[in-house]
Amino acid sequence: MLEHILRFMTLGTVIVSSIAIYMALRTNNRRLGADIFLRYSDRVSDLRRRLPVAAFQGAAGDIEITAEERRAVHEIIHSIFELYELKVHGFFPSAIWKIREPDIERLLSLPVFQQELVSLEGRYTRHPRLATWLAKIRAQQELA
Repeated sequence: MLEHILRFMTLGTVIVSSIAIYMALRTNNRRLGADIFLRYSDRVSDLRRRLPVAAFQGAAGDIEITAEERRAVHEIIHSIFELYELKVHGFFPSAIWKIREPDIERLLSLPVFQQELVSLEGRYTRHPRLATWLAKIRAQQELA
């Protein structure tokens, strides 16, 4: 009888330990995903501050940006691309992405970003999910 009790206690300990390890790994992965997302969001926000206010207004033909500002737009686009690929490959939960996705889409819909996306189109052809997402944003822009 004592032997059966010890077996059940051992089995219970193994089960509880397994659950604790799983929960710790899951929590750590979520925390790491959130940290990655926040760091990329901070980077995009810092780069956005380098752009003139005019970049967030007006039509594409009305906006004149310097080479440094153009570089900042390209860095923002590339940071968003990296962030998107991290989401696609499961490095952070989609729920985290959904928090900022509307803001990111609105940013990429701005004329200066659309203008630069056209010049970078060939760069992202090997990433069909991203190309589809960018095409969706462009289609929404044309409908508006």
